[in-house]
Amino acid sequence: MSYTLDSNILINMERLYPRDIFPTLWASIEGLVSQGEACICEAVLRELERGDDDLHTWAKNLHGFLCATHQDEVLTVAAITQAHPEWVSGTQNDADPWVIAHGLQEQRVVVTEENLKGPNTPDRNQKIPNVALEHGVATMKFFGFVKAQGWSF
Repeated sequence: MSYTLDSNILINMERLYPRDIFPTLWASIEGLVSQGEACICEAVLRELERGDDDLHTWAKNLHGFLCATHQDEVLTVAAITQAHPEWVSGTQNDADPWVIAHGLQEQRVVVTEENLKGPNTPDRNQKIPNVALEHGVATMKFFGFVKAQGWSF
């Protein structure tokens, strides 16, 4: 199984599991990346850049972590945007359609900390699991991802 990571996964790792205290976790992620099993899309890297910190530098310099955007992803994002016109507003949620599109085109599970919202949720309140489900893209939370890898720290 391969994965694409939402920016909230990396931001939470930086905040909750800093490299100097949890080096094995970070090394495990880097190992998956080197095997081609985990990546981020360009939109996630742009979100990380806004943090202007070591996390962005780490993600940008980790060989094989960034996956280029394919034309089919652009078409998927356009379809998502048309179906949910109020979901992305300025920089809020701007990477989310791209994360889903990347998961769809690369047949990757999207790892995100976002929760599935109930039926009839307005567009502006949609979350990655809701829209991913519409497109047949699997999602999982961080601890589910860690357990799927068989990691323990």
